Amino acid sequence: MSINTIIVDDSALWSIKLHKDLQKYAEINILATIPSIEKLKKEILELQPFLLFINVEMSKTNSRELLQELRTFLHSDACIVFYCENNKYMIDALRASAFDYLPKSYKSEELEQIVERVKHKHKSIHSNFFHSNRLLLDDRKFALRTVTGLLLLKRSEVIYFQYDNSLHSWKICLAGNHFSRLRTCITAKHILDLSPAFFQANQFVIINIDYLDSIDTQLHCAFRPPYNNLNITISRRYYHKLKESMEII
Repeated sequence: MSINTIIVDDSALWSIKLHKDLQKYAEINILATIPSIEKLKKEILELQPFLLFINVEMSKTNSRELLQELRTFLHSDACIVFYCENNKYMIDALRASAFDYLPKSYKSEELEQIVERVKHKHKSIHSNFFHSNRLLLDDRKFALRTVTGLLLLKRSEVIYFQYDNSLHSWKICLAGNHFSRLRTCITAKHILDLSPAFFQANQFVIINIDYLDSIDTQLHCAFRPPYNNLNITISRRYYHKLKESMEII
């Protein structure tokens, strides 16, 4: 399973070096190299990385404040590694409860140790999440973790998922317009991995295409009754993905 990763550094020299070294690990999937904290905040919600390497010297705030701010955009299990030239930030990183600290003049074994720790955490979380959630190729019951406990349901009962930006979590809409809020550790990727029928329409909505009847030229979705009053639009980026995944004549 790929570990989605982002590098945040305004130095092309250092970000290229780290990018190259991380590519040695097959599990690491580098989504982007971002040159500023401000741009990261704009991209992070959609990309939802599991691992971030951040040059903490770029931030206008201290390590603790930066970490707390980024946590509001990330799922709770994401690993943030601070890295910089000045070792004085190591203590700040530890105090801020960052996942780890990496000096820019790192040795290969130092990076390897961090990657191995991340792999272990990722495997553990992924294993726990999917223990009762196999790929839903049929309509047997499965379980989702909500804020109130386990929700037992069938794929056919799921209409769509919507991301609540204020609560930093996904909620599920079931047949009959019943809503439940999922645990913050559940990401868009977790949901999409459950079934080929779950398709990301835009940054904040994942739909069950079993209920989708058509998409007009303005990319507005028309759903089967009684859900034909839903107002969901597919972004062009995800519309192209949908076309690639389906037979269209």
